[in-house]
Amino acid sequence: MAVTRPKSFHEQIVETLGRRIVSGEIAPQGQVPTEAALAESLGVGRLALREAMKALAARGLVVIRPKTGTHVLPREHWNLFDPLVLKWHTQAAAIDRKFLADLIELRRVIEPAAARLAAANGSNADIALMRESFEAMVAARTREDYIQADLRFHGMLLKASGNQFIGQLAGALSEVLKTSFSASSTHSADAAALGLHEDLLRACEARDPQAADQAVQALIARAVRNIASGQVAQGGPSQA
Repeated sequence: MAVTRPKSFHEQIVETLGRRIVSGEIAPQGQVPTEAALAESLGVGRLALREAMKALAARGLVVIRPKTGTHVLPREHWNLFDPLVLKWHTQAAAIDRKFLADLIELRRVIEPAAARLAAANGSNADIALMRESFEAMVAARTREDYIQADLRFHGMLLKASGNQFIGQLAGALSEVLKTSFSASSTHSADAAALGLHEDLLRACEARDPQAADQAVQALIARAVRNIASGQVAQGGPSQA
């Protein structure tokens, strides 16, 4: 079972403010409450609040202006590749059909390319780690253990591509996949899911880029079907 590291005080403040901004609770495209008011409402010191705002500014959520205060930036400035920003979207229920469609398109751009490169150029060590993750999926006894192993498998696929830029997207892809799982009616170990992952693994082991591409496309197509069935089961996503 995966062990979660406790969040630091700084991380807790950043996450609280980040979720409030993404959800629209804090002044969408407007001025954030004064430092004194916000520090009091959160029960934190001003120094801690300033450091948290710097972390949010680095992610494009806010801009800090010396004379006019802190302002929430329009959404197009947000770093949506940042794993925390993606997570805040999920936690804030700021997910609509367009957001999910964009995430699926992102997977269709990144993962097939990564699969082809992994099959062609991946090191034996990286592909061995993909197999290790797959075997953990097979052995998983809980849904959470299965999801964690699945996330490692897809992360290792990107790393096995050998492309440093694609590899850097592993954190963002992990949050994309978590969002897809949360929108699905189910995400757990079954013969079909494991079979598709094994097809991808075997294609990489066989150094067959075309088969690897086809296998990951089949995985993404299954995700689309699961999300669609999840939307039906839940009455469809909210319209934001």
